[in-house]
Amino acid sequence: MSFVCDGKYALTAVGPSEGSAYSQVHVKALAASYRELIGEDFATRIRAEAGSVSDEDRDYLRRSDARAVIAWSNPQFEETNDFGCCGVGADPDLWTRPVGIALTIDAGPLEAWEREIGALPVSGAVESGARQLVNLYVLPEAQGEGLGSELLREVLPEDSPAFLWLINGNDGAERFYRRHGFHGLGEDFPTQGTWAPSTTGRMVRGL
Repeated sequence: MSFVCDGKYALTAVGPSEGSAYSQVHVKALAASYRELIGEDFATRIRAEAGSVSDEDRDYLRRSDARAVIAWSNPQFEETNDFGCCGVGADPDLWTRPVGIALTIDAGPLEAWEREIGALPVSGAVESGARQLVNLYVLPEAQGEGLGSELLREVLPEDSPAFLWLINGNDGAERFYRRHGFHGLGEDFPTQGTWAPSTTGRMVRGL
């Protein structure tokens, strides 16, 4: 366990046994992040598919090359507490509310859905040992404090080659990743199912 953002959040590594907490954040964050971008009923649709999201999360967390973390908040944390962040942080049982997630895997062959939309592999990704950022989400209550940057650094060394998929039009996320050295490839692939009618494309760093 490590503490970030002046001790306000704790980061812990995630494996398949922590998949429930991971998916809890994932579904909540998806519903909050894309409702306005994709449609008002997106939140309802993605919650209805929570089981599928959880199954996919566990598949990723079982991978030997997965690097994943959860950020936890302490509901009783106060920056002016009498103990100080280090004293409070000594008891991991106080950090009980999951508020952020991040996960990376090694670059590899295209997944089925990527082939279906007509995507090609990112040039040089496998050869350079790049990582794919699969998930990075922070719940609204914990945004604006630098937690997203801490999560990214935890699963992806700074300036290392990497790529990610992003829903086009998610300007806030795009600005965030640009600050961390990524740039877009200008792709505009159609999405399917719950994610329609949005389009998606990739951002890369060091590739």
